[in-house]
Amino acid sequence: MKDTLYIIIPCYNEQEVLPITSKLFLEELLKLIEKNKISKDSRILFVNDGSKDNTLQRVREVFENDDKVVIISKKNGGKASALNYGIAACSTDYIVCV
Repeated sequence: MKDTLYIIIPCYNEQEVLPITSKLFLEELLKLIEKNKISKDSRILFVNDGSKDNTLQRVREVFENDDKVVIISKKNGGKASALNYGIAACSTDYIVCV
């Protein structure tokens, strides 16, 4: 059985860049799965950290039907808080924090 990887991406007011950069992360995750380096259960976890713009809506639009992406939201508490929130939400072998 392959190890499971979660990539945690904290998000705060990133509506302009997130749809672009997040697709790059997803491409890399899919390459690792395709090469049989990690489990098919691996995911990208976006933690919306109380964004005041349309970050949450943009991420949902881009990844609405993608089972490799998980999106959670919390009140703004800063990057460290968002990462901790994401880590607490994961049950996985490996975590990469961005």
